[in-house]
Amino acid sequence: MNQKILFILLGLIFSINIYSQKETVFLSYTSDIPFQTSNESEYYHLEATLMIREIITDVVKVLEKNENDTRDFEFTVIIKNESGAVFPINYLVNSTPYSSEQTKQIFMERTYDWFNRSFRSNIPYSD
Repeated sequence: MNQKILFILLGLIFSINIYSQKETVFLSYTSDIPFQTSNESEYYHLEATLMIREIITDVVKVLEKNENDTRDFEFTVIIKNESGAVFPINYLVNSTPYSSEQTKQIFMERTYDWFNRSFRSNIPYSD
């Protein structure tokens, strides 16, 4: 009896995953930026800002390509350090996160802030 219940529960879990309203997008980047550092140099912040802007551009491209899609997008950004370290960042975006140019700017600022906290960069978002 317990095996039947377990089998039914596992079947429900797998069917929920199959029909989930979320798509996972993997983005991979290579960088020489250290993930955790006490070094607060201008180079560190500039390189982090450039990489974050590249990530945001790629996220927006995926969203614009799938603008009629009603699913949420889970972005898994994987940053590989030249010394072999890997730093994954998960970012979930609701379907149609912006509807106008003004809300797109707000979305980009919030996305920038999310990734900025990951790198401890102190350069604020500016267009």
